[in-house]
Amino acid sequence: MTTSQLTTPEFTGMDDLTLAEVDARLKQHQQLLQLMLQSPGGLFSYLPQQKAVAEYKDVLSVTTPEALYQQAQDYSARQQLHQSATLLCRAAYQGHVPAQVQLGHCYLKGAGVPKSAVFAYSWFILAALQHDSAAQQACTVLSKHLTPLDQQQAQQLAAERFEKITIQNNE
Repeated sequence: MTTSQLTTPEFTGMDDLTLAEVDARLKQHQQLLQLMLQSPGGLFSYLPQQKAVAEYKDVLSVTTPEALYQQAQDYSARQQLHQSATLLCRAAYQGHVPAQVQLGHCYLKGAGVPKSAVFAYSWFILAALQHDSAAQQACTVLSKHLTPLDQQQAQQLAAERFEKITIQNNE
């Protein structure tokens, strides 16, 4: 990957990864973060340890899609956009339609996630398939601004996510 590719607005760093690879990396990062938060004198030792660990455990303890979505809204209101997007993503992968729409908006704006119209469109597609009118409208508007290749990539992402959501929620 060249420097010019890394500096383009379209680069997300994960466009070439499969969902399984993204999941594997996310789990590795979560484990690493957990170790860093718990190790005394570690990288985050300058932070109030108790508060950081409590917040991290609080985020991990929430599991229902609606609770994840509500907590994401709270983080968003406090301008903690990355934490909000993380929770929205967890809820979206559990099939929560409002979270899918909101996550699409996060990707569209680059709020807490890398800015990506393709990723945004893929989340809007999933919510639109579940008859969400805001997502249907977003798909209509966004499709006019995407190239046919971008639209194809977004549909492929949406199909992969649909399968993952379906399998995950039927286990």
